[in-house]
Amino acid sequence: MTPEKVRVSVGMNPPILLVDNSHTVTLNGAAVVRVEAPSSMKNHAPIDLVTLININQSMSWPAASQTEMPSRLDLLKNAMKFIIRQLGDDDRLAIVAFNDKVIKENTTGILEISGSGRTAIEKKVDGLVAMGDTAFKPSLEHAVKLLDDRADKKRAGFIVLISDGLDGQFKWGDEIIAPTDPIRGLLRKYPVHTFGLGKAHDPKALHYIANISYGIYSSITDNLDNKFIEALALCLAGFKTVVAVDACVDISSNSLMITRIDPGGYILRGSSGGILVGTLYAGEVKDFIVYFSYRTGSWSGGYYTTLNGINARATYKEAPGRQSITTDTCSVSLPIHVANSSYPPANPCPPYPMVLQQMVRFKVLDLLMSVLKEFLVLKEEAASAVHGKEGGDDPVLQAIAASLLQRKWKEFKQSDESWKEAPRNLLNLGGIDQDISAMVGILKQGLGVGCIHSWVSSYQMQRATTTGLPGAHMVATGQFRTPAMDAMVQEAHRQLAKEASAQDAGTSIVCKRAVELLDGVNKRFDLWCKLDHDLPRTNQPSSHQEEGHESPDLTAVLRGDINRARQHDIYLAADHAIKQWRSFLTSVEKTHGHGPDK
Repeated sequence: MTPEKVRVSVGMNPPILLVDNSHTVTLNGAAVVRVEAPSSMKNHAPIDLVTLININQSMSWPAASQTEMPSRLDLLKNAMKFIIRQLGDDDRLAIVAFNDKVIKENTTGILEISGSGRTAIEKKVDGLVAMGDTAFKPSLEHAVKLLDDRADKKRAGFIVLISDGLDGQFKWGDEIIAPTDPIRGLLRKYPVHTFGLGKAHDPKALHYIANISYGIYSSITDNLDNKFIEALALCLAGFKTVVAVDACVDISSNSLMITRIDPGGYILRGSSGGILVGTLYAGEVKDFIVYFSYRTGSWSGGYYTTLNGINARATYKEAPGRQSITTDTCSVSLPIHVANSSYPPANPCPPYPMVLQQMVRFKVLDLLMSVLKEFLVLKEEAASAVHGKEGGDDPVLQAIAASLLQRKWKEFKQSDESWKEAPRNLLNLGGIDQDISAMVGILKQGLGVGCIHSWVSSYQMQRATTTGLPGAHMVATGQFRTPAMDAMVQEAHRQLAKEASAQDAGTSIVCKRAVELLDGVNKRFDLWCKLDHDLPRTNQPSSHQEEGHESPDLTAVLRGDINRARQHDIYLAADHAIKQWRSFLTSVEKTHGHGPDK
């Protein structure tokens, strides 16, 4: 059976009506170029994955503020084991532990998952200990070098960066990093998918790293025990369903003047009208807006012509090192009809629904980016960034940002013609409205701007991510999920449920054994108490005892000996019970994969 191929299509305006006005006019319009990846794949393409794990001191903090256990690092270890077990035998994985430098003793090379690879990597993960500060650059350089130095580069390479801290050595952002800085070229070699844990991580830095490398950024500020493994599952499902790499879309027109191409978070390839798309997962869809203009002739009423509209085609590889594949060119014609009317139509180029939808999305992206920039200015002016402490951005600044976003969003809905046009074209954009409202609520709660950064990341790359928004408000970003992603998330939830069941079973067994051991000590104590109770309370004075001479109380002497023997025996029984308890805990941990709750 021939495998499915990447497809390209173009959506444009319906026929344009003009009036007989005896002079030329310029028409402006827009089209959408859609790239669709196959919904299924022939077989799993092996991958090389390098996971960067930030083990700074704050990773030892509780994952939830109201509990002592587990720590963030405990949750990370559990989630990493899920990833390790879901990778295929032909995949390879490297673990790179870092704080302000790479921790070599907790770092591996790129190892085969098959054979003993899984066990060796899991042992490395189990050995991670939180300590030190945070710096991203050394670990990123190490990851790129690992992938660059591979002898076999026929696998797609990916990098995952997980952190709950702030980079104390390097500032990240387009306004800070010069265009010629080598770090930009370094990050563009392989996609880096970033995950921020807790409300004190740096969403701006993690979003920048992900965006420039064609990765995505996920923000997980609460409910870490569920959301973190879900975020990793989304990412892993994409890695396991790669159907195209080095994808590029070429866009051209013989009759129209292409004035602008809006690629979202993707990069335009010079002035050739191409968009660098990179990696495509099975079932993904990418939409790009093409703006064009056309100068009409001085035509009389009833004149009709058909223009060659937008042409698009894609070039890609099914895997690194393979031969490039080029799709057929998709061409859409543009009919023009000059109407016999003295009144021009209100809109000679009415928006096509698919075009209108993408225009609104990109406008909302621009709005959110402007809010983030204003928030950054406020933050710098107030000098209120909190470094190395739980709490993240100043809650007062977040409240200001919430009011700013609320005001700008209200103004946008009242003034933007595309937004107002959507209902008339049967487009439901309510999910976006709900998401913006949820962002305002999160900012008012002081949970940080990570939800905005991750939402922007998702829409820039048109790829599913975890935004930190409440589940009821995932309507918009959830649309980028593929069937494989949904399946992997369900598997993660099953794993969590299984572990919770095992935890309950383990806790029940532990409680039962604890009662048995304590009962054994109590029984020994009761026996000694009974022996003490059965002794006569005192000796009667002897009839031959001389006055002034006391006879020793034999019962008291015996009771003293018994007390000393009891203390020694209870000590030995308790010591034996403790040893039995420790041995039992070790066996429980081996059986259930964890110790009991404290």
